[in-house]
Amino acid sequence: MSEDDLWPVVPSEVVAETLADPSVSAEVFSTVAALTVAICEDPWLTASDQVGTDPDWREILIPKGFGIAEYRIDRKNQQVLLTRIVLF
Repeated sequence: MSEDDLWPVVPSEVVAETLADPSVSAEVFSTVAALTVAICEDPWLTASDQVGTDPDWREILIPKGFGIAEYRIDRKNQQVLLTRIVLF
């Protein structure tokens, strides 16, 4: 996979604040980080679901039952905005 095939994942301010919280364990943080790498490689992950009628608005369960993530694919700029994560 070349760099041109990657879709940089940009966290929203809310996501950045959530992940910066010291109460978030290293295991949860690393699992979310691994998920962002997977999204970077393929934003239309088969495990993700379309939200509403917009195919570029996606949600996916965070592995290990740690929560759910929502993101928006920006085709024009070939990037992904990680809009929200809800940790369980």
